[in-house]
Amino acid sequence: MKRSTADHYKTYLYGILLLLLVWQLFAILIKEETMVFPGPVQTVRHVFTLLGKSYTYRCLGATFSKMLYGYLISLAGALLLGTISGNSVFFERLFSPFVTTLRAVPTASLIYFFIVLVGFKKAPVMMVILICFPILYEGIAGGIRNIPVSILNACRLDGADFIRRNLYIKLPLALPYIIVAMTSSFSLCFKIEIMAEVITGSTNEGLGSVIAASRSADPTNMVPIFAYSFIAVVIMLMIDFIGSTIRNKISVN
Repeated sequence: MKRSTADHYKTYLYGILLLLLVWQLFAILIKEETMVFPGPVQTVRHVFTLLGKSYTYRCLGATFSKMLYGYLISLAGALLLGTISGNSVFFERLFSPFVTTLRAVPTASLIYFFIVLVGFKKAPVMMVILICFPILYEGIAGGIRNIPVSILNACRLDGADFIRRNLYIKLPLALPYIIVAMTSSFSLCFKIEIMAEVITGSTNEGLGSVIAASRSADPTNMVPIFAYSFIAVVIMLMIDFIGSTIRNKISVN
Protein backbone atom coordinates (compact mmCIF):
# COMPACT_ATOMS: atom_id res chain seq x y z
CA MET A 1 0.00 0.00 0.00
CA LYS A 2 2.72 2.48 1.02
CA ARG A 3 4.87 1.43 -1.88
CA SER A 4 2.10 1.91 -4.46
CA THR A 5 1.29 5.34 -2.99
CA ALA A 6 4.95 6.39 -3.19
CA ASP A 7 5.11 5.16 -6.79
CA HIS A 8 1.96 7.16 -7.54
CA TYR A 9 3.54 10.36 -6.18
CA LYS A 10 6.81 9.72 -8.03
CA THR A 11 5.10 9.06 -11.37
CA TYR A 12 2.99 12.19 -11.01
CA LEU A 13 6.14 14.24 -10.37
CA TYR A 14 7.82 12.73 -13.44
CA GLY A 15 4.78 13.72 -15.48
CA ILE A 16 5.10 17.35 -14.32
CA LEU A 17 8.81 17.40 -15.17
CA LEU A 18 8.05 15.98 -18.62
CA LEU A 19 5.42 18.67 -19.15
CA LEU A 20 7.94 21.40 -18.27
CA LEU A 21 10.53 19.86 -20.61
CA VAL A 22 8.10 19.76 -23.55
CA TRP A 23 7.09 23.35 -22.78
CA GLN A 24 10.73 24.49 -22.87
CA LEU A 25 11.35 22.63 -26.13
CA PHE A 26 8.37 24.33 -27.78
CA ALA A 27 9.61 27.73 -26.57
CA ILE A 28 13.05 27.03 -28.08
CA LEU A 29 11.56 25.90 -31.40
CA ILE A 30 9.22 28.88 -31.69
CA LYS A 31 12.05 31.29 -30.79
CA GLU A 32 9.75 34.06 -29.61
CA GLU A 33 9.45 34.16 -25.83
CA THR A 34 7.43 37.34 -25.45
CA MET A 35 4.90 37.80 -28.23
CA VAL A 36 4.05 34.16 -28.98
CA PHE A 37 5.22 31.45 -26.57
CA PRO A 38 7.06 32.38 -23.34
CA GLY A 39 9.19 29.62 -21.85
CA PRO A 40 8.79 28.20 -18.32
CA VAL A 41 11.68 30.21 -16.82
CA GLN A 42 10.31 33.54 -18.04
CA THR A 43 6.78 32.58 -17.04
CA VAL A 44 7.69 31.39 -13.54
CA ARG A 45 9.72 34.56 -12.96
CA HIS A 46 6.63 36.63 -13.73
CA VAL A 47 4.49 34.32 -11.56
CA PHE A 48 6.59 35.25 -8.52
CA THR A 49 6.01 38.91 -9.36
CA LEU A 50 2.25 38.32 -9.48
CA LEU A 51 2.30 36.35 -6.23
CA GLY A 52 3.76 39.42 -4.52
CA LYS A 53 0.64 41.43 -5.36
CA SER A 54 -2.55 41.31 -3.28
CA TYR A 55 -4.63 41.82 -6.44
CA THR A 56 -3.64 38.33 -7.64
CA TYR A 57 -5.10 36.75 -4.51
CA ARG A 58 -8.27 38.81 -4.80
CA CYS A 59 -8.68 37.52 -8.37
CA LEU A 60 -8.12 33.93 -7.25
CA GLY A 61 -10.58 34.36 -4.40
CA ALA A 62 -13.22 35.85 -6.70
CA THR A 63 -12.87 33.03 -9.22
CA PHE A 64 -13.00 30.34 -6.53
CA SER A 65 -16.02 31.86 -4.79
CA LYS A 66 -18.03 32.08 -8.02
CA MET A 67 -16.96 28.59 -9.07
CA LEU A 68 -17.83 27.12 -5.67
CA TYR A 69 -21.23 28.82 -5.68
CA GLY A 70 -22.08 27.30 -9.07
CA TYR A 71 -20.61 23.93 -8.10
CA LEU A 72 -22.71 23.64 -4.94
CA ILE A 73 -25.89 24.50 -6.85
CA SER A 74 -24.99 21.90 -9.47
CA LEU A 75 -24.27 19.32 -6.76
CA ALA A 76 -27.58 19.99 -5.01
CA GLY A 77 -29.52 19.56 -8.27
CA ALA A 78 -27.56 16.43 -9.15
CA LEU A 79 -28.23 14.92 -5.72
CA LEU A 80 -31.96 15.47 -6.10
CA LEU A 81 -32.40 14.32 -9.70
CA GLY A 82 -29.67 11.68 -9.52
CA THR A 83 -31.33 10.07 -6.51
CA ILE A 84 -34.68 10.04 -8.30
CA SER A 85 -33.16 8.54 -11.48
CA GLY A 86 -31.16 5.97 -9.51
CA ASN A 87 -34.39 4.69 -8.01
CA SER A 88 -36.57 4.84 -11.13
CA VAL A 89 -35.92 3.56 -14.65
CA PHE A 90 -38.78 5.76 -15.86
CA PHE A 91 -37.17 8.98 -14.60
CA GLU A 92 -33.74 7.83 -15.79
CA ARG A 93 -35.10 7.59 -19.35
CA LEU A 94 -37.08 10.81 -18.93
CA PHE A 95 -34.01 12.83 -17.88
CA SER A 96 -31.64 11.12 -20.35
CA PRO A 97 -32.27 13.48 -23.35
CA PHE A 98 -31.80 16.52 -21.10
CA VAL A 99 -28.47 15.26 -19.71
CA THR A 100 -27.25 14.18 -23.16
CA THR A 101 -28.11 17.62 -24.56
CA LEU A 102 -26.10 19.33 -21.81
CA ARG A 103 -23.10 17.16 -22.70
CA ALA A 104 -23.46 17.79 -26.45
CA VAL A 105 -24.17 21.55 -26.61
CA PRO A 106 -20.98 23.51 -27.48
CA THR A 107 -19.65 25.48 -24.54
CA ALA A 108 -19.34 28.67 -26.61
CA SER A 109 -23.04 28.52 -27.51
CA LEU A 110 -24.02 28.23 -23.86
CA ILE A 111 -21.90 31.15 -22.69
CA TYR A 112 -23.35 33.54 -25.27
CA PHE A 113 -26.86 32.34 -24.40
CA PHE A 114 -26.27 33.05 -20.70
CA ILE A 115 -24.76 36.47 -21.43
CA VAL A 116 -28.07 37.42 -23.04
CA LEU A 117 -30.18 35.65 -20.40
CA VAL A 118 -28.54 36.65 -17.09
CA GLY A 119 -25.82 39.16 -18.02
CA PHE A 120 -22.03 39.16 -18.05
CA LYS A 121 -21.51 38.83 -14.28
CA LYS A 122 -23.69 35.75 -13.71
CA ALA A 123 -22.98 33.92 -16.98
CA PRO A 124 -19.79 32.15 -15.69
CA VAL A 125 -21.68 30.77 -12.68
CA MET A 126 -24.44 29.43 -14.92
CA MET A 127 -21.80 27.78 -17.10
CA VAL A 128 -20.32 25.96 -14.10
CA ILE A 129 -23.78 24.76 -13.02
CA LEU A 130 -24.76 23.27 -16.36
CA ILE A 131 -21.38 21.88 -17.47
CA CYS A 132 -20.72 20.03 -14.21
CA PHE A 133 -24.29 18.85 -13.61
CA PRO A 134 -24.18 15.84 -16.02
CA ILE A 135 -21.00 14.45 -14.43
CA LEU A 136 -22.36 14.73 -10.90
CA TYR A 137 -25.82 13.49 -11.90
CA GLU A 138 -24.51 10.36 -13.63
CA GLY A 139 -22.14 9.58 -10.77
CA ILE A 140 -24.94 9.74 -8.20
CA ALA A 141 -27.53 7.90 -10.31
CA GLY A 142 -24.99 5.27 -11.37
CA GLY A 143 -23.83 4.74 -7.81
CA ILE A 144 -27.37 4.05 -6.61
CA ARG A 145 -28.11 1.74 -9.56
CA ASN A 146 -24.98 -0.31 -8.78
CA ILE A 147 -26.04 -1.15 -5.22
CA PRO A 148 -26.50 -4.95 -4.90
CA VAL A 149 -30.08 -6.17 -5.25
CA SER A 150 -29.83 -8.11 -1.99
CA ILE A 151 -29.30 -4.86 -0.06
CA LEU A 152 -32.22 -3.21 -1.83
CA ASN A 153 -34.48 -6.15 -0.96
CA ALA A 154 -33.41 -5.92 2.67
CA CYS A 155 -34.34 -2.23 2.66
CA ARG A 156 -37.84 -3.04 1.46
CA LEU A 157 -38.29 -5.75 4.08
CA ASP A 158 -37.11 -3.36 6.77
CA GLY A 159 -40.02 -1.05 5.91
CA ALA A 160 -37.94 2.17 5.55
CA ASP A 161 -39.60 4.91 3.52
CA PHE A 162 -38.11 6.42 0.32
CA ILE A 163 -36.28 9.29 2.04
CA ARG A 164 -34.73 7.14 4.77
CA ARG A 165 -33.73 4.39 2.32
CA ASN A 166 -31.81 6.89 0.23
CA LEU A 167 -30.48 9.13 2.98
CA TYR A 168 -29.21 6.43 5.33
CA ILE A 169 -28.57 3.45 3.05
CA LYS A 170 -28.34 4.11 -0.70
CA LEU A 171 -26.42 7.39 -0.78
CA PRO A 172 -23.79 6.20 1.75
CA LEU A 173 -23.32 2.98 -0.26
CA ALA A 174 -23.06 5.02 -3.48
CA LEU A 175 -20.50 7.37 -1.89
CA PRO A 176 -17.45 5.96 -3.79
CA TYR A 177 -19.17 6.74 -7.11
CA ILE A 178 -20.23 10.17 -5.87
CA ILE A 179 -16.71 11.05 -4.69
CA VAL A 180 -15.23 10.01 -8.03
CA ALA A 181 -17.76 12.24 -9.84
CA MET A 182 -17.04 15.15 -7.49
CA THR A 183 -13.26 14.94 -7.81
CA SER A 184 -13.52 14.52 -11.60
CA SER A 185 -15.76 17.56 -12.03
CA PHE A 186 -14.15 19.98 -9.57
CA SER A 187 -11.07 20.83 -11.66
CA LEU A 188 -13.32 21.05 -14.72
CA CYS A 189 -15.45 23.60 -12.86
CA PHE A 190 -12.37 25.74 -12.22
CA LYS A 191 -11.37 25.65 -15.89
CA ILE A 192 -14.90 26.42 -17.07
CA GLU A 193 -15.17 29.38 -14.69
CA ILE A 194 -11.91 30.90 -15.96
CA MET A 195 -12.84 30.33 -19.62
CA ALA A 196 -16.25 31.93 -19.09
CA GLU A 197 -14.66 34.94 -17.39
CA VAL A 198 -12.31 35.38 -20.36
CA ILE A 199 -15.15 35.17 -22.91
CA THR A 200 -17.54 37.44 -21.02
CA GLY A 201 -14.82 40.04 -20.52
CA SER A 202 -16.29 40.86 -17.14
CA THR A 203 -14.77 43.85 -15.35
CA ASN A 204 -15.14 42.07 -12.00
CA GLU A 205 -12.10 40.62 -10.30
CA GLY A 206 -11.36 37.08 -11.42
CA LEU A 207 -8.53 35.09 -12.94
CA GLY A 208 -10.19 34.92 -16.35
CA SER A 209 -11.03 38.61 -16.24
CA VAL A 210 -7.43 39.59 -15.52
CA ILE A 211 -6.21 37.32 -18.34
CA ALA A 212 -8.55 39.13 -20.76
CA ALA A 213 -7.44 42.50 -19.38
CA SER A 214 -3.75 41.62 -19.82
CA ARG A 215 -4.38 40.70 -23.45
CA SER A 216 -6.22 43.96 -24.10
CA ALA A 217 -3.57 46.07 -22.34
CA ASP A 218 -0.64 44.73 -24.40
CA PRO A 219 -1.41 42.22 -27.20
CA THR A 220 2.32 41.91 -27.96
CA ASN A 221 3.23 40.57 -24.51
CA MET A 222 2.06 37.03 -23.74
CA VAL A 223 4.11 36.65 -20.55
CA PRO A 224 1.38 37.92 -18.13
CA ILE A 225 -1.20 35.68 -19.83
CA PHE A 226 1.08 32.65 -19.52
CA ALA A 227 1.85 33.56 -15.90
CA TYR A 228 -1.81 33.79 -14.87
CA SER A 229 -2.54 30.62 -16.83
CA PHE A 230 0.38 28.90 -15.09
CA ILE A 231 -1.13 29.74 -11.69
CA ALA A 232 -4.44 28.26 -12.86
CA VAL A 233 -2.72 25.13 -14.19
CA VAL A 234 -0.83 24.58 -10.93
CA ILE A 235 -4.08 24.85 -8.97
CA MET A 236 -5.81 22.40 -11.34
CA LEU A 237 -2.88 19.98 -11.08
CA MET A 238 -3.15 20.10 -7.30
CA ILE A 239 -6.91 19.48 -7.46
CA ASP A 240 -6.39 16.65 -9.93
CA PHE A 241 -3.66 15.11 -7.78
CA ILE A 242 -5.86 15.20 -4.67
CA GLY A 243 -8.74 13.75 -6.67
CA SER A 244 -6.63 10.93 -8.13
CA THR A 245 -5.27 10.11 -4.66
CA ILE A 246 -8.82 9.86 -3.29
CA ARG A 247 -9.90 7.72 -6.25
CA ASN A 248 -6.92 5.38 -5.76
CA LYS A 249 -7.73 4.95 -2.07
CA ILE A 250 -11.36 4.20 -2.92
CA SER A 251 -10.38 1.62 -5.54
CA VAL A 252 -7.94 -0.06 -3.12
CA ASN A 253 -10.55 -0.20 -0.36
